[in-house]
Parts: sequence; C-alpha cells; structure tokens
Amino acid sequence: MGCGMKSIFKNVIISLLINIVAIIVYYLFISSRPIATAKQESASLPVVNILKLSSVNHLLNIKTYGEIVSERILNIKYRDSGKIIKMGKNINNGEYIEKGDLIFKIDSFYIENEIKEKLASREILLLKLKNVNSQIDTTGLKKKEIIIQRDIIKNQLNRRTSVKSKVFSDNSLDELRLSLSLKEQSLIDNIELLNTLNIELETLNFEIERLQILIDKLNKDLVETRVFAPFSGHLSNLNLEVGKEISKNDNLGILSDTDNLEVKFFVGGSDYFKLTQFRDNGLKEIVDIKWMIGNKFYETKGRVSRIDGLVNKEIAGINVYAKIEKSLPLIPLGAFVEINLNSDLTSKGIKIPISSIFDNKYIYLVRNNRLIQHKISIISEEHDGVLIEDNNLSGNYIATTRLSNMQDNMQVKTITK
Repeated sequence: MGCGMKSIFKNVIISLLINIVAIIVYYLFISSRPIATAKQESASLPVVNILKLSSVNHLLNIKTYGEIVSERILNIKYRDSGKIIKMGKNINNGEYIEKGDLIFKIDSFYIENEIKEKLASREILLLKLKNVNSQIDTTGLKKKEIIIQRDIIKNQLNRRTSVKSKVFSDNSLDELRLSLSLKEQSLIDNIELLNTLNIELETLNFEIERLQILIDKLNKDLVETRVFAPFSGHLSNLNLEVGKEISKNDNLGILSDTDNLEVKFFVGGSDYFKLTQFRDNGLKEIVDIKWMIGNKFYETKGRVSRIDGLVNKEIAGINVYAKIEKSLPLIPLGAFVEINLNSDLTSKGIKIPISSIFDNKYIYLVRNNRLIQHKISIISEEHDGVLIEDNNLSGNYIATTRLSNMQDNMQVKTITK
C-alpha cells in the first residue's frame, strides 16, 4: 500500500512538472512573436534619404531671355475712305523716315469743293447779317424819335386838359389825343420790328457759327488728307500704292520707333519677388543684354523702365520692359536676346533639391521616422536646386527620395545623406 501511494504521488509530481514546463515554453514562444514581427515590419518600411536644412545667403539674380521691341509703334491708318494720289519719298518696307515726312496723300477734291461751297454760303449770311444790323440801328433811331414825339404830344395834352378854361377847343384836344394814339401805335410797331430783327440776327449768328464749325472741320479733314510721320522710325508691313482705294481704319503699315528700343521679358512669381526686392532696396535694375548673331556676341545695357500691371495668363508671368541705353549694331525688332539682371543684394533662404518638392508647393519633413507634409514658399529656381523661404525650417530634415505612395504621417526608414 505504501509503495503504491508513493508511485501515484511520484506520477502526479512528474505530470505537474511536465505541465509547468509546457506552460513556460508556451509563454516563451508567445512572448517572442511580437519581437519577430517588429523586426519584420522594420525590414519592410520604405527607405528615404534625408537632408538637414540650413539657411544660406543667396544673390538675387535674374537670368532669362527677352525680345527687342520698340517703345512706340504706330499702326498707319486713315480716318476715312479715299483714294491715294501721292506717296512720300522713300516709302518702302525697311526704309527709315524722319518725323514730319509725308507718308501718303489722299485725294482732297471733294473736300476742297465743299469748303468753297461753305465759304460762299457764309459770305451770303454775313451780308444778310450786315443788312439786319443796319436795319436794327435805323429802327432803334426811329424808336427814339417816336418816343420823343410821343412825349411832346403827351405833355401838350396834359397842360391843355389841366387848364380850367375854354381857351382850347374840344377839337384841338381831340387832335392831340389822336396824334398821341398814332405815336403809341407807331412805337408798338417799331418795338415789334426790332424784336423780329433781333430774332433774325440771332438766327443768322447761329447759322454762321454752325457753318464756321463745318468749315473748320473740313479744313482739318483737308490737312489730314496728308499723312505725316509723327516720329522717326522704320516702316514695315506697308500696304500702300498710288491709286489704291482705302477704307476707314484699313491697316496700311507700321512705323516703329527704332531710335528708342526696349527689351521685353517676362518673370515668373519667384523672379518677380526678386524684382520687388531690387526696388525695395533702391536698386536701379540695370540689365545686361546679350545678342548673338552667328558666332559673335554683342552686349549692351538697359534699365528697367516699366512693369505690366497684370499677370499674363498665357505665359504665367509678368511682362517687364527695360530701356536700352545704347543700341546694338543693326539689331532688328523681334531679336531674341539673353537677359541678366544682377546685383550684390542677398536674401536668406534654404536651397533644396527640386526632387524634394511636390506639386510645386510642399515638401515632406521627417520627424521620428514619420513624414510630415509642409507647405513652402519658393523664392527662385536655380540650376542646382530651388531656393525657398526659411520660415524656421533651418535645422529640420526633409525627405529627398520620391516615393510613389508618399503621404502625411507615413512611417519610413531614413538614411542621412
């Protein structure tokens, strides 16, 4: 019995030990699984190169290309229809003409005849005006005489009617009364005539003034049948010849002021920022201009003279014009030139690889192995990268590797360049 109990007790102890060992092995196995998973996840994270950002001083220079244009361009037109009867001297494409030179003349026969007719009509009206003025003067004198005569008769009548006697007969008083009535009527008729003459005078003056306006306009039209160059320059795109019938506002050619040339170039948002920096610092915006013809370079300088007030949507920038201070030899309008706008002015910024910029507006900072999307402000694009505003970015790290599935808060494995 004793031996049997010992055997049972021994088996129980062995069984318990086996279970305890099994439990320990199980928990060791379970506890080891997360470590293995973490290692696997770490091994599967995308790898990105990172770069530490640092602020730099950057020269504000603009390099671009532009086109030679004229400060003044005239589209040659005529204000009305007509026939060209004369051409000026050397009116040909490419010719240089001086200010005041005749370009062409329009047939003025009908205008000249109309001026003669209007002048003749005005002379007739002036004669009528002279006659009416003479009548007004005569009628005015007559009015004064009638008033004097009326007043004399009125005084006589008043004296006689005031005398309380029969010295004066009734017949003599009646005669005076009749004379006074006739003078009053004569005065009324005289005043009406004067009113009529003054109305006629006013009408004549109005007609003469209207005719003079027409004559002045016709004389102006007559002068404008001769079209002169308002400034010196070169002719191009001419559509002129003697005998040609032209219509109102036909395009007859172009006169370009080639003595005062400009170079037109456009700047994008970042370069426009630089340009405003130039102006804010009082710089005179001197432009180096280089023109290449064949294998030879010609150089000159210009000065920024004006900037368009509106963004050109077609080129996504703003047109800038620089006046050329000394013209290049034989440079034609429309020539393509290289532009350099240089200064010693510097601006603080951070230069980053262009590959690290997404949608031209943001980058990915890297903190604690996670990507953080961050919006940026671009100052300029350089040949070796992009300059962005610091905005307290100095000291941070950015991802320079582009991944197809990059997104905010994405976990990555980093390699410092």
